[in-house]
Amino acid sequence: MLRLTGALLAGTAGIGAVAASTGCQFRSGDGDSNGDRDGDRADQEAARRRLAAGEALVVELADGKLAVVEAASGRMLIQPAPAVISGDGRRLVRVERPDGGTRVTSHQLPDGAAVSAGTLTGALTVRTTSADGGLVALADDAGPGHTPYRPGPRERTTIVVADGAGQRRRLELPGNLEPEAFDTTNQALFVLDYLPPTAPDRYRVRVVDLASGRVEPLLTRVKAVVPAGAEEEMRGEGRQAVYHPHRNRLFTLYTHQPDHVHTRDRIAATANPDGARDDAPHVHAFVHTLDLTERWAFCVDLPAPFGERPASGHTIALSPDGSRLYVADTGTGTLAMIDPEGLTVMNTFRFDVPGGSAGSNATAPAAASFDGAGMLLVGAGREVVGMAVTAGGGTDPRWSTPAEVRGLAAPPDRTRLYVGQPDAVLRVDPGTGTVRNRIDVPGLVSLRRVVAAG
Repeated sequence: MLRLTGALLAGTAGIGAVAASTGCQFRSGDGDSNGDRDGDRADQEAARRRLAAGEALVVELADGKLAVVEAASGRMLIQPAPAVISGDGRRLVRVERPDGGTRVTSHQLPDGAAVSAGTLTGALTVRTTSADGGLVALADDAGPGHTPYRPGPRERTTIVVADGAGQRRRLELPGNLEPEAFDTTNQALFVLDYLPPTAPDRYRVRVVDLASGRVEPLLTRVKAVVPAGAEEEMRGEGRQAVYHPHRNRLFTLYTHQPDHVHTRDRIAATANPDGARDDAPHVHAFVHTLDLTERWAFCVDLPAPFGERPASGHTIALSPDGSRLYVADTGTGTLAMIDPEGLTVMNTFRFDVPGGSAGSNATAPAAASFDGAGMLLVGAGREVVGMAVTAGGGTDPRWSTPAEVRGLAAPPDRTRLYVGQPDAVLRVDPGTGTVRNRIDVPGLVSLRRVVAAG
């Protein structure tokens, strides 16, 4: 049985070629054969299967390409392509490159039907959408291996904003910019501004006014303009990002930031040239919070040992009601609980790491999800552990998987859990890990999301 074993911190401190087939093969009966023979459990399973019939799985394949698979049949609904998912999970926007242009297609989820399509001039790659998927932001493609967190060199950036009717705005801007998110009015676009543009090793977050094309600094939490020279310059890797349920804030987990200094400390250092953070010279991990309504950013520092192990062993999850944000480090067995409104670390805990000993999954990809009882499930290596983080607690599950965990995701009712595996997705009982069905997905890198009907 897994239990949180004690608070460490209390109180105020502180997201090439694909081996794609025309469809995925579906196999049933990989679970408990005794359960299959039990009438009551068979009825329950039939009900779950009917629910799963309206669900789609968004999966990542080679080269970061996304595809969509029907959960009940294993049929591939949307073929692999560079793509992004809208904040509400109801749209997937993908791009292709016919005849030198960029064809943009917007698909509704979970059925995968194309709702709009058009071709834009130039070689562009899709980066983000508005919360409802009605707008999409694209940037010029800097070549193979170019990602939002590891960009190639460029002195100028083309950014195109489009909707179902086609191009709405094309901006030619100085600098090496990557679109990150729209604001809630869809009148501005937050971007990562990489420095220096031709040999980027750090970046800051700025906002582009889509009407004027001006690139401007963000505000502080007290809604003052960040002074010149005080903008945060970040280094390191953005591991994962999650939206608040109201989609007015974006939380991104960053790790390995030895030279990072926050805006608040840069401002303080103006009055105190000797430095504002003598007690914290190195920040190894934090959660970058971007307010999409008021246009400010704030970083929640994570205490040691977060960020001291590989980024892949870290994961972030927001509780279903949006009241708590959790960051887990599976390399050390440490969990941080964050207030997403007050932006403070409320507590940190130790937990029994997947695999049984601290450090055993330092480099294994970590993933997290919640079950229907409010249990936080964290997977790494070939194991999933549960933590009773909600009031009332409960029995903490711990179960093994046939192969390395490559993502955890649950539909809104959370009565079933999908587990990514090499070349497959398993539908399991979240309390026991019993495999109910297996969906073959050749080349699967990660399970990204479950989208349910309704």
